[in-house]
Amino acid sequence: MKRLLLIAALICLCACQSIQQCPTDGRMMKCSLQEYPVCGVSITYNGQVKVNFTNHCIACSIGKVAFTVDGKCEEYPGEAKFCHPALAKSQCSNEYAPSCGYFNKSVNCLVPPCNVESANACQACTTNNVIYTIKGKCAKN
Repeated sequence: MKRLLLIAALICLCACQSIQQCPTDGRMMKCSLQEYPVCGVSITYNGQVKVNFTNHCIACSIGKVAFTVDGKCEEYPGEAKFCHPALAKSQCSNEYAPSCGYFNKSVNCLVPPCNVESANACQACTTNNVIYTIKGKCAKN
């Protein structure tokens, strides 16, 4: 029984995402000032706008942030397009626009960087634990 609980805990731990969607119901949030830096992502017609915040709650409380990603924005490549949490449940087109998806820190690779090549960004983002994409094929090490 202990072994089964350990396996279940490990699965839950590995399934953790570093992306959290902000509430969309307009409720007011009471936030602590505890520091847990996040990159707040807003969606605009021109793409994604990324801004650093003290924590997820503060980022979401301003009302313009769609979701947050663990860590400061500068910890990720400037050209990174973060995967919106809603994409995990999406149907993607078959459009061919090569994209390289990068996994979050819960994925341990034998040879970093941890990435997956997909036909387009949407398909990359539907892969478990992919946190962001970069246009084009993945670079070979």
